[in-house]
Amino acid sequence: MSMDIAVESSGEEILLYFQIDAEGVDAQTFGRALISFDALYRAINGVANPGLEIEIEFIRSDQGSIRAILRSFKKDTKTLLDHPFLYIIFPLLLAILATAVTSQDVKIIVEDDSYIVKHGKREIVLPRNAEQVAKRVEHDPTVRRTVREFFAVVESDHNIKAVDFRSPTIPDEPVIPIDREKFAELRGLPELVESEMPKYKQETYFRQSVVVITAVLEKSKRKWQFLWNGNKIWADILDDSFFEKLLLHLYEFGQGDTLVVDLVANQELNEFVKAYETKSYHVVKVHSHSKAPKQPSMF
Repeated sequence: MSMDIAVESSGEEILLYFQIDAEGVDAQTFGRALISFDALYRAINGVANPGLEIEIEFIRSDQGSIRAILRSFKKDTKTLLDHPFLYIIFPLLLAILATAVTSQDVKIIVEDDSYIVKHGKREIVLPRNAEQVAKRVEHDPTVRRTVREFFAVVESDHNIKAVDFRSPTIPDEPVIPIDREKFAELRGLPELVESEMPKYKQETYFRQSVVVITAVLEKSKRKWQFLWNGNKIWADILDDSFFEKLLLHLYEFGQGDTLVVDLVANQELNEFVKAYETKSYHVVKVHSHSKAPKQPSMF
């Protein structure tokens, strides 16, 4: 016998699968499991998307299972990863659990420009900087606490034999089955002692598209202004080959043109919140340039 819970976002779903015996699951335990899963989901989202708030509603389906419909709204436009919720929360959740239970069904592959989570027959490809996000999620005290609370709840009901997280498109294919004997291990997930965080660090974002707002057509310390992920930023360009091509008139710029660049953010630790704040940007490599689309003539 099984019981399903689905989390939906823009047509995408995460299926939380409970394997239970014939006696079913206690209603109070079931309700607490929903609440603790809600908290876990929000905790991961809070690390992965600090500028994005979410709202979750639970609706009983015709089959008697529980469907959690995820509705989201942005508090502001500053998010770490510009992807649908499923493609952030799901792989990060799987990465935490796979690390804890040493699952061979989930594989994490880090390449030069991508962070890939393979589970079953599906593959989720995120930007390269998702690796750093995944590490922050895995080490985050709130995330680890909510993992402990969720598995403490499901362990309290002896009728729950296993928990799994699946895709509704292939609901019969287990992704990362967690048997009951693993519940205690996850319930006791230890806090991680962080090494002392450096005061300053750099974060590199590879092959980012930036829209030119203000150009500086000579090599100098003056900064260009770009639109990047919905935010205006100032950055100097340190790529000598770019200015050599500019000198040869291989590039001609207009407002609204797009560059594909490797962008470095210089960050400083905020001691109060234990998080890094970006203080300045540098473009270290310009890969390509494309002209802004021309406005059609009205005559």
